[in-house]
Amino acid sequence: MQKSIKLILGCHCHQPVGNFDHVFDDAYSQAYLPFIETLERYPAVKFVMHYSGPLFDWFESKRPEFLERLSSLAKSGQVEIMGGGYYEPMLCALPERDGIDQIRRMAEFCEKHFGNAPKGMWLTERVWEPHMPKLLREAGIEYTALDDSHFLCSGLTPEELFGYYVTESEGKALKVFPILERLRYLVPFHPVRETLEFLEQCATEDGTRCAVLHDDGEKFGVWPGTHHSVYEEGWLDEFFQALTDNQDWLKCVSYSEHMDVAPAFGRTYISCASYDEMMEWALPTHMQRRLALVKKQIDENPETAPEHKLFVRGGFWRSFLAKYDEANNIQKKMLRVSEKLNALEELNDERIEKARRLLHQGQCNCAYWHGVFGGLYLNHLRSAVYEKLIAAEALIDEISRGNDEWVHCEAVDFDADGNDEVILENSCVSLGFSPCDGGTMFELDYRKRPFNFLNTLTRREEPYHDDLRSGKTQVGGEDSGEVSIHELAKAKESGLDKYLVYDAYRRVSMRDHFLCDTVRAEDLWSGEFDELGDFVTGNYAFDILENERKCSVEMKRKGLVQTPDPIEVEVAKKVTLVQCASSFEIRYDIRNCSQGQLSAFFGVEFAVNLLTGSAPDRYYRSDDFDLKKAMLGDVGHDDGLKHIALRDDWQKLECGFRFDNAARVYRFAIETVSQSEGGQERVYQGSIVVPCWHIDLAPGCSATHRISVEIVET
Repeated sequence: MQKSIKLILGCHCHQPVGNFDHVFDDAYSQAYLPFIETLERYPAVKFVMHYSGPLFDWFESKRPEFLERLSSLAKSGQVEIMGGGYYEPMLCALPERDGIDQIRRMAEFCEKHFGNAPKGMWLTERVWEPHMPKLLREAGIEYTALDDSHFLCSGLTPEELFGYYVTESEGKALKVFPILERLRYLVPFHPVRETLEFLEQCATEDGTRCAVLHDDGEKFGVWPGTHHSVYEEGWLDEFFQALTDNQDWLKCVSYSEHMDVAPAFGRTYISCASYDEMMEWALPTHMQRRLALVKKQIDENPETAPEHKLFVRGGFWRSFLAKYDEANNIQKKMLRVSEKLNALEELNDERIEKARRLLHQGQCNCAYWHGVFGGLYLNHLRSAVYEKLIAAEALIDEISRGNDEWVHCEAVDFDADGNDEVILENSCVSLGFSPCDGGTMFELDYRKRPFNFLNTLTRREEPYHDDLRSGKTQVGGEDSGEVSIHELAKAKESGLDKYLVYDAYRRVSMRDHFLCDTVRAEDLWSGEFDELGDFVTGNYAFDILENERKCSVEMKRKGLVQTPDPIEVEVAKKVTLVQCASSFEIRYDIRNCSQGQLSAFFGVEFAVNLLTGSAPDRYYRSDDFDLKKAMLGDVGHDDGLKHIALRDDWQKLECGFRFDNAARVYRFAIETVSQSEGGQERVYQGSIVVPCWHIDLAPGCSATHRISVEIVET
């Protein structure tokens, strides 16, 4: 009797909110369109397709004919449309109400364009937590697909992964299918015959087994070299023809078709998990290295490696919020906006739906984490998410407050670290301060043209930097399309190793330095300078003051400055925001509390990100003298400045700093080296401006410096 097996094939296609239009266009022409054109030629091949909301929005606006083709394939039964959270959110990072709303938004779109609401959904990055069955069932979802690693983590064996299981939370049952990692790595990177050989080995005489392959649609044309291998060399045609020719033992079915004829294998409970690589990326760098060493040691003993690997895995997705303060900042901003919106649910105002869509767009997952794709490291993705969240919050405040003439101050544990932060906001700007982290400002949102000027990223060590140091990366060259992006070790330019500089603290604003007056901008960039004080990351006590017209936060700290003997110094800084103003004032009072003379260079570090350091339309300027449009990536200093600004002629925005006392102003850019699907690359993450003044104070004496921060539309 001939052995047989069923096969479920699926693609998940996604582009992030805020990605460049040419990226959408290229992905469409390189992958999405040719894939569907190929599929149409093989009616015996059934496929499950999931497209995220940003893609659906783009298709609807730019390529409506593509939606019509999808609709025809769905109505013919060749394609099953799979749902999901509309703007591809990470469900574990959202309030459940928003997760349900996002899934229902997708269902409404699919019902409108394809005739039916989906029964199943693509779980973003297959990030699973045990409470999700209840959430998905309440949103109308019957099934989802997870990686085989989820099931292996939860006690099943590889032989038990050819079907589906039922899991539940609070009695709400959900069907879950395992996606086979082996198929993910075979397709489309290995010869077609290897996939068929694997499936032949898995086939059984009763033919009840079902293998699942569901993976990124971008691997069929967007990943390096794959358009050439998949279409120009004909890999996909060969694959679909092989499936057509072998229908006698290998039958393509959809999830729904399989569930209609086959019962679940049983009930299981799945641990917090994602695909294997994601669980590695979520670990801190030093733990990733240790995990890699353990896996290497396991692989050195091939007889026991398969068994031992079942019990080795990394962390889980929420660890990214501990690993990257900036990711946590975005997520907590999103939660704050969601809570504000939820407080308005009783109101009957058409603007609420607009705010809800903006919030949902701001929940797009890509900027919240980092792995082999740029993700969090791509400043334009972070900027796009902030743009949506800031716009949503501004609209919510407009609805709730009724006019622009207000100002508000509150102490709240914004980042959920157990310490209060301070938020100052009016109708024009929102400012966030962290007294426990050097009395710093971590967010500066301009609401009139939604933009976070403090959308910077700290330079951190990443495990893939080891390849740069060891010289194992390939620079340039053609990609064959025969290697998965998870196995590439490439760099987009030579000399990236000299940018492997790591910051000792988070790159935000209002960090207070006591320095030698011989310090250079290059020293500040590299971190190779003497910090004379203990204020940089110190804990500041704070008070807030508020009336109808203005509000303030005052932060104070007593610390030591080594000059060379220790001098006790008090630094007090007061930030004041007035209603309807897009500018605010910072007043510094530095007092010598010791018996000795204080003589040092006092500097205040500001960080601003205008998205590129190398474009001629982004530059420094000063009211004092011509800076010759020095670009934001330049390194240097200027003496005797009472004003310096970072201007963006593209967005027509400017962030300026005005000083009541002339300062020496240091400036340099921070650039990270990050991994993307095309290899390691250098990414601008912001410019650092450090105005400095010489402080010479006798015992008991004080010095005052005022800084006005001005946001201007040019």
